[in-house]
Amino acid sequence: MAYRELRNFTEMMRALGYARPISVENFKNPNFDLVADVLRWLVLRYEPNGDLGKEVGTMQDRVIFLKQASSIMLAKGRIKLNTKRLYQADGFAVKELLKIAQVLYDAMRSNPDEDEDLLVGDAFSLKLNDLKDVRDLAAEITEHGVTLSELLNKEDSLREARQKAVSRNAEMTGIEQIIKQNIRAAEANKQNKVKLIEELEQDRQSLEKKKEKKATELERNKKRYKSLVTVRPAFMDEYEKLEDELQDLFRDYLERYRNLDYIENQLETLDKKEQERIDESER
Repeated sequence: MAYRELRNFTEMMRALGYARPISVENFKNPNFDLVADVLRWLVLRYEPNGDLGKEVGTMQDRVIFLKQASSIMLAKGRIKLNTKRLYQADGFAVKELLKIAQVLYDAMRSNPDEDEDLLVGDAFSLKLNDLKDVRDLAAEITEHGVTLSELLNKEDSLREARQKAVSRNAEMTGIEQIIKQNIRAAEANKQNKVKLIEELEQDRQSLEKKKEKKATELERNKKRYKSLVTVRPAFMDEYEKLEDELQDLFRDYLERYRNLDYIENQLETLDKKEQERIDESER
C-alpha cells in the first residue's frame, strides 16, 4: 500500500466528515475495529437503509459483517470489494475502502459551489441516490439495447412468418380446436401440479413428525445427560483413594531413586580415589 494512497484516503475521510481522526499510522498494523467502523460509516453513507451487523468481536461475526457490506456495495453501487483484504485490516484494506470513499468524494466535489453544511445532510444523500439511479438506468438501458439488437437481427426471419400468418385466412373451427387442445393441456398440467402439491404436503407432514420425534429424543437425551453429570460414579471414592496412594508411592519411589543415585555416585567417587591410590603406590 503506497503512502500516497493512505494519505489521500485520510484526507478524503476528513473531507467527507468522518468524526474519528485517522492517520497513516493507524494502518501500519492490523486494526479491524477501525476498518469495520470506517466501512460501516461509508456503506451507511452510501446506502442509509443498509442492513449491517453491529457485532465484530468474533471471527464469524467479522466474516458476516464483511459479506453484508460487500453485498450492499455490489448491489447498490456496483462496487466489488475484496473481503479478504478487508479482513486483513491493514494497508491493503485501505485500497478497498478507497473504492467507496472515492465515489463519495467525487460526488461531493461534483458541485463545488455547494455549502459544506449540505454535504453532510439530506442534500448529499439525495445526490448519492441520484448517482445510484443514474447507474441503474445506464445498466438497464444497456440491457434493453442488447435485447433490441438481438430482436432486430431476427427480423428477417420473423417478417416472413408474420406476413404468412396475416395473409392466411384461418378458419374459426381450427382456432377453436387449437384453443380446446390448449385448455385440455392446461387442465392436465393443473392436475399434475395439484398432485405434486399434495405429495409435497404429505412429505412436509412426514418431516414435521420426524422433526417432533427428534426434538423429543433430544430433550430426553439432554435430561439424561444432566442426570449423569450430577450423579457421582460408584467407583469414584475408590479411585480417589487409589490416586492418593499412587501419589505416596511415587514420592517414595522418587526419594529412593535419588538416594540410590547419590550412593552410586559416592561409590563411583570412592572407587576412583581407590584406583588413584593404587596407581600411586605402584609407582
